[in-house]
Amino acid sequence: MPTSRIPTDGTTPGDTESSGAGFSGAGPSGPAGGGAEPGSAGSGGTAPAALALRVAVLVSRARTAARCGDLDGALRLLRDAGPDAAGHPDVLDLLARVHAQRGEPDQAAECWRGVQERHPRDPAAAAGLARIDRLGRPGPRAALARHRARTALAAAVCAVAAITACTVVLTDGADGQPARPGPSRADRAEQLARRLDAERRAEQARERERATARRTQAATALAGALRAPGIHPAVHAGSVEVVFTDGIFSQGAELTPAGADRLAVLGGRLAGRKAGVEIHGHTATVPGAPSSGGSVLSLWRALIAARELSTASGKPLTAFTTASGDQRDAPYASAARNRTVTVIVTPG
Repeated sequence: MPTSRIPTDGTTPGDTESSGAGFSGAGPSGPAGGGAEPGSAGSGGTAPAALALRVAVLVSRARTAARCGDLDGALRLLRDAGPDAAGHPDVLDLLARVHAQRGEPDQAAECWRGVQERHPRDPAAAAGLARIDRLGRPGPRAALARHRARTALAAAVCAVAAITACTVVLTDGADGQPARPGPSRADRAEQLARRLDAERRAEQARERERATARRTQAATALAGALRAPGIHPAVHAGSVEVVFTDGIFSQGAELTPAGADRLAVLGGRLAGRKAGVEIHGHTATVPGAPSSGGSVLSLWRALIAARELSTASGKPLTAFTTASGDQRDAPYASAARNRTVTVIVTPG
């Protein structure tokens, strides 16, 4: 009867340079079965190991669907296998058992014959074809054989030990009781896939944390470089939000002398720095005016500030993004101090 093709030393796919050959032990080819599966012997490279892992995961999922009674789902999974996996003996064997359970002996026989083309001495394929042969014979004895064969085929599909063609046989333990079977190759492959996926997600989370730390560090250094009298930078999520301690516009879009000086200082400190700059204009809230939605005046103030920063930094106007700030986002409660702009600088 078939035995496991899991390496007995406890290795899993990818553990060694010759992991591809580790799946060709006493499987359908057997000790005298004519060698390893195509592509798995000799090179022992990444491709055979990857194929073995993908086939094992596919068989495990199809087996789970079949055990839950979803034979159509199991059939779809196996039929959708790629061209390199579709002819794999494990896939063909499970496909044969699913066809048999669905009452499709011709298709089952075709799959088992496909297994025998690669492994002529495969016992599971030989047993399956023998049962199908008995199903097709006439007479009362054949009728009894058909009944027994159908029962055996149904049990084979539902039993874990028979459905994957790569399970472990029961042996007597030290106390004379049947020993529990070890995990199948598909189970090991599934566990390996889950572990690799968990490690990948953990590494991605660590990389996001490192990237966040780098952005915060760069923003903190930038905030220190931009700080000046009347200019207050604060770090927010990897960017620097710059506000001015007093309003920089008098009425309309006219800059105060102090406001013009502070924009010149900020522009000079932005010179030569690779950074994204967004400018949000603000207006004082007055009775009868809209309380949200921005305004043309606030947008115009942002444009005036962009012109001043461009002149002082030597950066083109296209390096600045301008927008009207919402009245609800004004930085201060004082109307006079809200005649200003907020500058968001993001290190490049």
